Amino acid sequence: MRIPAALALVLCLAWPAHSVIIDSGDGTGNTGAPAGPPGDPGWAHVGIRGGTNVVYVGNGWVLSANHVGVGDVFFDEVRYPPAEGAVKIRLSNPGGGPQPDLAVWQIDPSPPLPILPINAELNISGAEAILIGQGRDRGAEILVGNKRIGYEWGGPKTMRWGTNQVSGYATVFSTESIYTNFSDGSPQATTDEAQAANGDSGGAVFVDNGGGWELAGIMFAITTGSGCTQI
Repeated sequence: MRIPAALALVLCLAWPAHSVIIDSGDGTGNTGAPAGPPGDPGWAHVGIRGGTNVVYVGNGWVLSANHVGVGDVFFDEVRYPPAEGAVKIRLSNPGGGPQPDLAVWQIDPSPPLPILPINAELNISGAEAILIGQGRDRGAEILVGNKRIGYEWGGPKTMRWGTNQVSGYATVFSTESIYTNFSDGSPQATTDEAQAANGDSGGAVFVDNGGGWELAGIMFAITTGSGCTQI
């Protein structure tokens, strides 16, 4: 299976992202596939590997951050072990050089899921995005005076989705990446404004290409304040 080398994501820019934090409501929602707008981009394709995530792309292959180790994965609570003799294949950057934080391996049997559409556009800045991952839940608000500047990370980990927009591009840990910023109350904030937290590594980022949702990134890194997701 051909995987575009640019398929990578850094969120809010640079620690390894070992639940998607959402700004809407009390932060506990969006724990199942989106039922209405913006629509389901591929909830069932995001599986659990230990305390992190993988994405099933089709034909028995899963894609994840390279720092997520090979092992049993779970889709809809069903266990899928690595195929016999399976090894993790780390992807390469065009032109060589240091390898990005992306890898694939095979599982057997394959889950009953279709091949996942993968975005091949070179410029998706400003595109609507849906983030899906099983990371830390949202904790308490962090206030400076009366202004909320972010959230602490909660204790449990929950598979959750949220929305954002692609803000731009960067190279982080030798990985060509897109990134998002966590906004609150600003004109660019989305309805379920989201950002990654510890535990979201290997989770999926989908973008709307105008004709449907496509996989555009794998969560692998974040920048935060001290144990919090900053707005």
